[in-house]
Amino acid sequence: MEKTSKNNKSLKSRVVVASSWAMAGFGLGQLIRLSSNLIMTRLLVPEMFGLMALCQVFLFIMALISDIGIRPSIIRSDRVDDPRFLNTAWTVQILRGGIITSMVLLAALSINIGNQFNFFTENSAYTSQNLPLIIGVMAFTAFIGSFNSTNTTLAQRKLLLGRLTVLEIASQVFGIILMILWAILVEKNIWALVIGSFGTVILNTILSHTSFPGIRNKIHWDWSAFWEIFHFGKWILLSSVITAILAQGDRFILGNKLSTETLGVYVIAFFLVFSVKQAIQKLNSVVFFPLFNEIKYEKLDKITQIYYNIRCRSDAISMTMAGVLFVSGETIVKLLFDDRYLEAGWMLSALSFSLLFTGTIISGALYFSLNKPKYVSLMSIVEAIALIGGMIYFFDMGGLEFGIWVVAFYSITSIPIDLYIKKKMGILVLYKEFYMLPIALIGCLLGLLFNQLILFTL
Repeated sequence: MEKTSKNNKSLKSRVVVASSWAMAGFGLGQLIRLSSNLIMTRLLVPEMFGLMALCQVFLFIMALISDIGIRPSIIRSDRVDDPRFLNTAWTVQILRGGIITSMVLLAALSINIGNQFNFFTENSAYTSQNLPLIIGVMAFTAFIGSFNSTNTTLAQRKLLLGRLTVLEIASQVFGIILMILWAILVEKNIWALVIGSFGTVILNTILSHTSFPGIRNKIHWDWSAFWEIFHFGKWILLSSVITAILAQGDRFILGNKLSTETLGVYVIAFFLVFSVKQAIQKLNSVVFFPLFNEIKYEKLDKITQIYYNIRCRSDAISMTMAGVLFVSGETIVKLLFDDRYLEAGWMLSALSFSLLFTGTIISGALYFSLNKPKYVSLMSIVEAIALIGGMIYFFDMGGLEFGIWVVAFYSITSIPIDLYIKKKMGILVLYKEFYMLPIALIGCLLGLLFNQLILFTL
């Protein structure tokens, strides 16, 4: 009994430390990214952010549709002390990087051919002459990143996130410095953003091999290790394909409906509001999933208790920020950006509603740890249909404004399924799913106070 109590205390302390590192790292990373955006939006025109956003769409989609869950497989595997397993995982990771690069290059070629035959909407972002070349060059960042050491994943498994956080911040800062130097010293064009991306991924890869204890990865193939990764990853693969649609589907569609300038403004609004959602997703991958993985053999009442303790804190943050951003969206944009980006204000306010539905992100970590990835896939499929179908239908009906409201509310469609799954598993406490919603009103009040403070100050 005493041993169990010590283990629980140790687990709790590790979770607190890991969460602190994850949030501190993410917060600092977002602050650095925001600062770089403030600098680059003054050096570059909005069109360049639109083009880079489309490049990232293809990289992200190709990365996810080839995802067979290498990192989650390492986190949950009992063979993490076996160099054959880790080196096989690293080899598979490199092969996957080559596949991603090839697919992105093919996408760039397809866009170029499509433009020659006037396949895309006239004057849309896809018709930019530079887009295929930029996508083709950016494709190689995926291959470079595939050489990252498996020791970073082992550090994540053990909830030792301090060094990981330093690695990410250092790589990010290095890339941003290169980006700014290029824009100032060479030329104010999109290649500044490209150079910055390469700098980030190269330094990240180097540090992953030089800054962490553990084996030195080498090419190796063990069929038993591969099949372990593949069998676990087949559901993650399906979920990742859908996640790719959910994460980038809006920009993928809008790229053929908006100019690069308008798309660039939308990307700014998207970044500001989804920073909060990304924070929850960050905790989900580096803290919640490893945590749930450690308690998956506990009794259901304990799993339920821990799950809702996490949900309570996560919902408090997301609901508060939803209220703040809804009320203060236009004020924030006016304060941070110049007149070219003012349209991002109303977009930010509308997109803030998406933060009311982040609970399913935490549910996903729980289902993965309990070896129920099919539930995550099911919820993702429903959301993907709602997003893509809604974007196509409502954009044609009411233009960009209707399309943005779809992005804000599509996640609500998976909530009934999430509730049903929890009830079926015996872990549903219905009132705890919604009892944090009123905190959004506190967020609105904070937003009003912020608006008045800015008005008084300026």
